[in-house]
Amino acid sequence: MKLTRIFLWTLATVGSMLLAGELQAARLSVLSPAANSYVEAGRVNLVLAFPDNDVSSVQAVVGRQRYAVQVRQADSSGQACLALQLQNGLNRIEIRAVDRQGAVTIQTLSVYRRSRLSKQHQEPPAGYQRFYFHLPANEAVCASCHRMEAQLTDLQPARPEASPCYVCHKQVGQALYRHKPVANGACFSCHEVVQGRRKYLVRQPVQQTCFVCHNVQARQWNGMKVHHGPTAVGNCTICHDPHGSDWPSFVAMHPTDLCLNCHQDKQSGTHVIAGFFAKGHPVRAATNPLRQSRPFSCAGCHNPHAGDSQSLLNRDRSSFSVYCQSCHKL
Repeated sequence: MKLTRIFLWTLATVGSMLLAGELQAARLSVLSPAANSYVEAGRVNLVLAFPDNDVSSVQAVVGRQRYAVQVRQADSSGQACLALQLQNGLNRIEIRAVDRQGAVTIQTLSVYRRSRLSKQHQEPPAGYQRFYFHLPANEAVCASCHRMEAQLTDLQPARPEASPCYVCHKQVGQALYRHKPVANGACFSCHEVVQGRRKYLVRQPVQQTCFVCHNVQARQWNGMKVHHGPTAVGNCTICHDPHGSDWPSFVAMHPTDLCLNCHQDKQSGTHVIAGFFAKGHPVRAATNPLRQSRPFSCAGCHNPHAGDSQSLLNRDRSSFSVYCQSCHKL
């Protein structure tokens, strides 16, 4: 009877402590990214801190994606990092930390992914601030485990893994088509190293960075009469992912889908040969007849950068019969 009374008293005490919030699970702090912030990258590194250093595992849920990491007690720094994939728009991140007694701490974080290619996601909600990680205060929380400062040898590392960027940003080098600096780990070919403030930026407009290597194209386009909007303002990264893509030329998506983000009235294709055939010209097919290694798209007929006609046709348009016969035998 005495043991029973002790057990019931203990159970009641623990229950009252739970109700009163006195029995706390491990404390959890989100170091990066900031709550109610917005980013433009598709991936973000979630950095967590555990002041009690008593967490055994962490799980983050974003939409239908689940990410997990085990925290080793022997050499734990009291922090954990997870690389998360974000969707365009508002992302609600649910974080679950399990301590070594099995107690669970749950915290939520809202981060908005802004996209210049999706009109409905171009403006973040009111009150959301742009988040930049590479500020001195943010880097300080990671400096105990990671090298945060670039060295002269990082301009041309012996291998990509030797770059200080690789640990957190290795996902950008996993695309089917990789930009050469990314494939070589030469991140500082494009990103500037600036001490004491936000660093690793690129010169603006971004064409100043791109044209250092792509100077042949720059001279060619500058000699043309009409420039496509992104080319005219020097913003190459509206269409191209400077790190890599699963599409040739590092475009962010299928070239036709890319064009239709702005030219939505052209989806039917009837603008091409209306009056000649009942149906319009297709804007996608298996391959480009003139470039067998590329998918057929709007860029099969139009130069997406510049041209000598208002429609930016990429060949001589003085005779449409000749122009069309470059692909079709009429």
